[in-house]
Amino acid sequence: MIEELLRHLGEDSYTSDEWVEKWRNIKRKIRSFGIPTATVLTLFSSLYTVPPESKVVVRRFGEYVRTTEPGLRLMLPFGIERVDEVPVKTIKKEEFGFRTLRPGVTSEYLGVPEVSQGKVSRNDLEDLVRSAELKPAEDDRELQGQALDVLSSEYLMLTGDLNMVDIELIVQYQISDPVSYLFNLEHPLQTLRDASQAVTRRVMGNGSVDEAITIGRIENEAMIQRELQRLLDDYETGIHIVTAKLQSTNAPLRVRPAFNLVNESVQTKEKTINQAKEEYNKIIPKARGEAQRQIQTAEGYKIERVNRSQGDVSKFLRVLGEYSEAPRITEQRMYLETMSRVLPKLDLTVVDDKGLESGFYRMFNLSGIKEK
Repeated sequence: MIEELLRHLGEDSYTSDEWVEKWRNIKRKIRSFGIPTATVLTLFSSLYTVPPESKVVVRRFGEYVRTTEPGLRLMLPFGIERVDEVPVKTIKKEEFGFRTLRPGVTSEYLGVPEVSQGKVSRNDLEDLVRSAELKPAEDDRELQGQALDVLSSEYLMLTGDLNMVDIELIVQYQISDPVSYLFNLEHPLQTLRDASQAVTRRVMGNGSVDEAITIGRIENEAMIQRELQRLLDDYETGIHIVTAKLQSTNAPLRVRPAFNLVNESVQTKEKTINQAKEEYNKIIPKARGEAQRQIQTAEGYKIERVNRSQGDVSKFLRVLGEYSEAPRITEQRMYLETMSRVLPKLDLTVVDDKGLESGFYRMFNLSGIKEK
């Protein structure tokens, strides 16, 4: 056999014994290096690492076998089993009506105003057009029109009162079931985007433009998140919606200035009404309190005058009774009481004389009369 092999190889100079020895050397080298190399290759194709934020789905000949947790794991080598890593703890997001070009402290966005004003580079516009599976146009103006069409198809929606509204939506999600995410849908992200737009259009179509732009934003966000999660669960996508945030809701760009003027007028009206109510709440309670105070003061004055009058009448009647029994004495007492009230207010000088000392002065020796 060795000789036949040598003839085929054109190596007739070797003898069969030499080739046998050479073959043995080759087998020894295979044992020395081949087996360890094969072992290393086997281990290399059998070991895999699952990152902390991910899970790995293991497939054997394309069929799902198991899901492994983070850590160092083993699988059957040489392509018998293959793995798909799924980041289940990472929160991802999908944007509708705009794109975040470069996030940061001063983030750069790609939206209708930026495209219309020519503030976006051609490369960014081409990426946006390609994301919609369209071929970018060569002409810059046509490319700009393509980008506007892509964005308008996402954000322009009809409300229940037949008005148009611009919606910029952010949907944040996590992969809750890696198996469903990988095997139940052919294009899970496109399914998520289509479902998000369908739910958002239905929610906006059930309300008015005022609810969409002002008073109903929070309720609409909660409803979009709830309805979107229900729809994705029905499709068994394995996607969990973390939040649905209406980044902005405005009137269409062409009528936005007029709409803003109307809103400013409404806000001015509400501000004026609130200011009037504030003044009303300041003045009316104060006036009512002042009126109540005056009424209570008048009531007290009335009671005081009535009581005083009744007291004067009682006093007069008692004096009248005394006067009727002894008119002279009562008259003299009343005269003296009156003089005792009047004389202290006068600046009088009384000269002490014998006639006055015995009678009148002693009678009217009051604090208001100066004695000399």
